[in-house]
Amino acid sequence: MGTTLPEIKIKGWIALIKELGYAGATKFILLYEQGEGEYTEQRRELFKGKSVKVIVDEMKEKRE
Repeated sequence: MGTTLPEIKIKGWIALIKELGYAGATKFILLYEQGEGEYTEQRRELFKGKSVKVIVDEMKEKRE
């Protein structure tokens, strides 16, 4: 059995980050994905009451 679509997506994202960095990889993806919903409102709700330091710390924890 071959590589699954979710595995390909993850490997592709990692390759983009390695080559372009997080910001560049995100910009690349945004060229091809239109997205949906109210991004700004979703983010406000998601990060409500959290400082940037807390958000960054949580991201680092998830990486490990």
